[in-house]
Amino acid sequence: MSEAGPRAATDVIVELETGKIVLIERKNPPHGWALPGGFIEVGEKAEEAAVRECAEEIGLEVELAELFHVYSDPVRDPRQHTLSVVFIGRARGTPMHGDDAAAAGSFAEELLPTPLTFDHATILGDYFRYRRTGERPEPRPRGMSPFTPAERELLLQLAREAIASRVSDTASERSPAGARLEEPRGVFVSLHAGEELRGCIGTLAADRPLVQAVEEMAQAAAFEDPRFPPLSPEELSGLRIEISVLSPLRRAPAEAVIPGVHGVSISRSGQKAVFLPQVAREIGWTRQDLLSQTCLKAGLPADAWTDPATEIFVFTAEIFGE
Repeated sequence: MSEAGPRAATDVIVELETGKIVLIERKNPPHGWALPGGFIEVGEKAEEAAVRECAEEIGLEVELAELFHVYSDPVRDPRQHTLSVVFIGRARGTPMHGDDAAAAGSFAEELLPTPLTFDHATILGDYFRYRRTGERPEPRPRGMSPFTPAERELLLQLAREAIASRVSDTASERSPAGARLEEPRGVFVSLHAGEELRGCIGTLAADRPLVQAVEEMAQAAAFEDPRFPPLSPEELSGLRIEISVLSPLRRAPAEAVIPGVHGVSISRSGQKAVFLPQVAREIGWTRQDLLSQTCLKAGLPADAWTDPATEIFVFTAEIFGE
């Protein structure tokens, strides 16, 4: 990051007459799917840059309808600190990729491509909620901003040390963590041996400090997941750890669930199940798939999510691993 501060960019949520939105597949790092947009040039207005970038990247003449929100988290762009002025625009025609876009396409909410790069999953989650409810995104509290690389590394280290101490039956001493890592958060810890899942346990409740929750869930995933035998000492070195730190849960109607963006918790009559956001993304589930599979996991009929007595909660997660 330069001494001049963050660099200004703009992104556009382009709405087509079909009801779909336009996304591009980036040609350059960071790779993935993204909203059309780019940096604002010196002497250029944000709205001028937005229209220009759309013309260059998707070949459409976009009419800006409204200013949506500004996203400025220091780690939203892995290249440098940027802030993005996000507009909602409208266009006609078929998007054609150009400039630094390897591909362009139009997508319905339930069929968004993956992976979405930068913080565009968050932006689109906010946008679809806005379209349904009229509620604009609020400034995010400090505790919900992404963790720094050092914070992620420390949490992964704590998880591995907690598992190692249980394997060797020795006590581990935790180094002091920053105040942010002591805040109560829900968290899941997933363990992988090669490409195979080796254990996954977590808690939705934000009822203990994050560092404590990571240690406890790591040990539970290694030794208490009923689907797997307890971890053996020989497996420890080949183990890969993934941590999913959860946002607070909020009640949501079924139509508000966005596969790949939202994790889902469904409960009824004491039966409950949860899937993390990455599950639907990795398998390619639609919204109905995700809701039905969560119901089945809870021991409920596949269509239980259509019953008004069934409670549906959604959450997002910051996911990182070794």
